[in-house]
Amino acid sequence: MKVVDVHSHIVPDCFWKANAQDGNWYGASLFVRDGIQYINAMNRVAGPIDEKWQFTPEDRLAFMDQQGVDVHVLSVAPYLTNYHLEPGEGLASARELNDGTAEFASRRPDRFIGLATVPMQDTAAAAEELERSMQELGLAGVELNTNMEGHNWDEERFLPFFQAAERLGAFVFFHPHNPAGSDRATRYYLSNLINFPLDTTIAIASFIFGGVLDKCPDLKLCFAHGGGYACFGIGRMDFGAGVRPEPKVNEIKDMPSDYLQRLYYDSITHSDEGLKYLVDRVGVDRVMLGDDFPFDMGPTDPVGWLKSLHHLNDYEKRRILGENAQEVFGIEG
Repeated sequence: MKVVDVHSHIVPDCFWKANAQDGNWYGASLFVRDGIQYINAMNRVAGPIDEKWQFTPEDRLAFMDQQGVDVHVLSVAPYLTNYHLEPGEGLASARELNDGTAEFASRRPDRFIGLATVPMQDTAAAAEELERSMQELGLAGVELNTNMEGHNWDEERFLPFFQAAERLGAFVFFHPHNPAGSDRATRYYLSNLINFPLDTTIAIASFIFGGVLDKCPDLKLCFAHGGGYACFGIGRMDFGAGVRPEPKVNEIKDMPSDYLQRLYYDSITHSDEGLKYLVDRVGVDRVMLGDDFPFDMGPTDPVGWLKSLHHLNDYEKRRILGENAQEVFGIEG
């Protein structure tokens, strides 16, 4: 078995080089506060930056070896997805990111798997860029934010993109950015601690109640941070689907809880009990290892943490550590 981390970020060289030359990359820039460096991107200040954010492939491999991780699935830092840009600029920035991710992954294709980013403000261009990224660059799928500038993914205009992702066999990884309710979460880092999992929950509910999973039954969708609050709150969704007319408008085929077993989730739940609940709710075959590298909101020792859990048996640990991801991505060994 190979240990595979499906939630692992990269800030490609195009960002660092542009900032060194011109002071910004499509509006995203570096700044220093109290002697500490940060990234200022649309709707997000990210940091503090440390050396891991600019690791070379060799640096990253050494770090992975220390952690006991064989493969990183690389997704761009979500605040660089640039959905707010004019469509042409959004496509141009996505192409730079995807070329950079593919170049990084090509240094050790046995250890790195890349995911694309696409300009979802232009669905047709997004589908074309996903196809280019997978067929020409060798990327395995795409990372999407959990919303598109405040719009949910069940809107009709997005369906052709998800049909293309299904046709291409893309692994679609969802990560929060610019989450709902942030106006009330400006203190205590609540926008991340509370609103990130909230926005993930809204995304999952939108896919379910919007009928997208009925229209695209073979989509491979994976949600960060254990799917947010979706599994804990699914009983309320089921109950509401039984007593209210609003959840029935798209005539979904099954109960909301039935769809949870058709999604994938990373293991970042921050508690033994939380991960065990997720596994019991969706099935161990739907959960994969994640650590949010290189950022500080994931476990510092993801493999050691998972192996130490008392609520999971050895079979469940193997599935989460790598066997599930090996099947999804076709990784041998």
